[in-house]
Amino acid sequence: MPTIYSFIVGDVTIELARIIEQAVPGQVVMGDFQVPMPDVQTHQSIRVDPQSFIERTQQTLSSLEGLVLSSEPVDAIKCYLTGTKAPDGTYTNTKYLITDKHGLTRHAYNAKINIYRENAEPIFLGVQDHDLRMQPASPSDPQ
Repeated sequence: MPTIYSFIVGDVTIELARIIEQAVPGQVVMGDFQVPMPDVQTHQSIRVDPQSFIERTQQTLSSLEGLVLSSEPVDAIKCYLTGTKAPDGTYTNTKYLITDKHGLTRHAYNAKINIYRENAEPIFLGVQDHDLRMQPASPSDPQ
């Protein structure tokens, strides 16, 4: 019998719902994954983690420079996973542990996207680490 309601339920939907439950408004959350992607140099498929995915994404964002957004040309777009500053000035990516109502855990990262425009205030998407409800993962946390 046809219905006006439709539900898509599966592993991905369930995982996404559990991650979103722990997110704060405006947060950009990236799961901890390994996904096959083509390597442009070797033309082979390689497994890419969230850090490599963000690095690849950042490389392609330069093609958006000059695009007009809210009447102003885009100077740069920076996309990154948040984390703490190391003594050498670099940043580490903080992995967060998400525990759902069933006690199941998964890992995720907090992401930020900063859009810089020529004669306008930047647009910041995502939230800073100190605004999160998620707890940083420890090396002893289950994968």
